[in-house]
Amino acid sequence: MTELQWYAYLLGFVAFAIGCYVYYLSRNKQLNDQQVKIRKRIMNIFLIIALVCVGYSWL
Repeated sequence: MTELQWYAYLLGFVAFAIGCYVYYLSRNKQLNDQQVKIRKRIMNIFLIIALVCVGYSWL
């Protein structure tokens, strides 16, 4: 594993943790539908970044 792949792996792990945290924030019962939709889109973006980074680190 090269140094770049190692950093991509770490970035993927951090992006996954942020995505999980945003999902946790979207579970708040006091949010309206628009706020939940925005938070879930942000969650999906971070989870896609995590998938791409971890996938790149395996090459």
